Amino acid sequence: MKNTTKIGNKAEEAVVDFLNKNGHDIIARNERSRYYELDIISSCGEYIVVTEVKYRRSGDFGGGLGAVNADKIRRLKNGFEMWLAENCRYASLQPRIDVAAAYEDGTIEIIENAVN
Repeated sequence: MKNTTKIGNKAEEAVVDFLNKNGHDIIARNERSRYYELDIISSCGEYIVVTEVKYRRSGDFGGGLGAVNADKIRRLKNGFEMWLAENCRYASLQPRIDVAAAYEDGTIEIIENAVN
């Protein structure tokens, strides 16, 4: 396993722990198809949430949100729509896309509704 994969997995674990402590029920992780890749899918209250996880050594250069460009936003939206179409039981929940930045110092920053 590449070192970057290990770092990414560790960051994702930290975000899952954070989400669990903050009222999210994790539904799926690393959902992949030919058309999409979604890091974490959870429910929280009235929302069905996709959380895109970004590891950053520091908040320089825009932190985690700065790492999500227009192409990534388009792929997240399209992928989430496809996943929701395949998982109709969540149709009553309001969809939301968040971005989580996991920093080297252990800090987790969640930007809710980061993608409209």
